[in-house]
Amino acid sequence: MIAHIALLEWRRLRAGMMFWLLLAFGQLIIAWLGFAQLEAFARIAPELKAGGSVLGVMDLVIVPTLNSLVLLLLLCTPLLAMGSLAGETHSGRMALWLSSPVSGTQMVLGKILGLWLASLPLTISATLTLAAFGLGIDLDWPRFALAVGCLFLLNLWLAGVTLFVSGLFDHPAAALAASYGILIFLWLLDSFSGPDSAWHWFALLPHVKPWFQGLLRSRDIVFFVSTGAAAALLGTYAIARRRGQV
Repeated sequence: MIAHIALLEWRRLRAGMMFWLLLAFGQLIIAWLGFAQLEAFARIAPELKAGGSVLGVMDLVIVPTLNSLVLLLLLCTPLLAMGSLAGETHSGRMALWLSSPVSGTQMVLGKILGLWLASLPLTISATLTLAAFGLGIDLDWPRFALAVGCLFLLNLWLAGVTLFVSGLFDHPAAALAASYGILIFLWLLDSFSGPDSAWHWFALLPHVKPWFQGLLRSRDIVFFVSTGAAAALLGTYAIARRRGQV
């Protein structure tokens, strides 16, 4: 049942114009940024080589572009997720879901997976564009693979968080605004609090940057798994509360 709901959600999102506009816009931005970074690197490469710098394509081209991709995902995923639960409530279809034998857990997990599938094409197309640079220059492939794995995990985490927020509201626009507020806060939290602050653990960037640097840390995996699972559980609880009101 979870797989069936996921496919339904994926097909619903794929059939909308928003999905294709975000995919085209995101791919255009990443391609432009990637080639601009590559051109700048080509200009300074002789100076870096003469100075014995250890900085390479991964540090000066791939990682900055991947950072931009992370920001794009933070902007695009809420646009896809705002109609997942809030849209169902606004259109009146939520009553059909709540009266069906589908459990809240199945509904939430299915919609998270469907949203994840819908957000993957942008990540895949962008990383393939950057991987194509490896045809002409040397890339640190293990480090690149770790960064791609981080992006896939980030996609799933964003799907869980934005779906949970969507379940708190009855209108997609309200869900979109709340999702942007939460994600931008987590994006900027590390600049508001020091490394020793208790709130610093909830900052998003300190858990993403190590992957791009080639570091796989258990604390970062725990962050994504624990907060993503908490969002899914809270989303299930929100559905259960709605079911009790029907």
